[in-house]
Amino acid sequence: MKQFAILIFICILTAFSTSKGKETIEYNEKHELTWKDYKGKPNRSSSFKALTATKISFKANSDGEVLSLRLKNTFEPHSSWTKTTESEALLKHERLHFHISEVYARKLRKEILASQFNSSGQKLMTEITKLYEKKMDKLTRYQKQYDRETEHSVNEGKQEEWEKTVYKELARLANYKNSEIEIKLK
Repeated sequence: MKQFAILIFICILTAFSTSKGKETIEYNEKHELTWKDYKGKPNRSSSFKALTATKISFKANSDGEVLSLRLKNTFEPHSSWTKTTESEALLKHERLHFHISEVYARKLRKEILASQFNSSGQKLMTEITKLYEKKMDKLTRYQKQYDRETEHSVNEGKQEEWEKTVYKELARLANYKNSEIEIKLK
């Protein structure tokens, strides 16, 4: 079969920030972000005290029989910034944005693996891209809801509720934490 390789980097960046540097930090449950990871220049005109930029990207490759996808969640240090490094509560809030992105990366991996694709080549990539775009729209809305409900870390009770919910979701989706997935083509 005709071999094809398609590289697609579609990203969602929290607060619609764009990546300025090439350095990224791939999601790892054992690594917690620190303020030193926030290397972007703070937006002094913003009312926010910090911004966490994340990106979910995927790369696809196929030999005609198997479609290999690498769907990864990364933190973008040069697009992420803080105006203060004094608040541990704010850092916990910002870290959770990265965890929320991972929840949605896992949900997308799960959905792709559960889908019955009846196409191949570019048509298959179009189907996967549509799944991706829908999931990223939901992620954007969820991130905004998180900020709104927690008042950007000010509402401690809501912050704790969100942390419990997100960590429970990460555990529930643990089978989908590997960024590499494969789909057998028909």
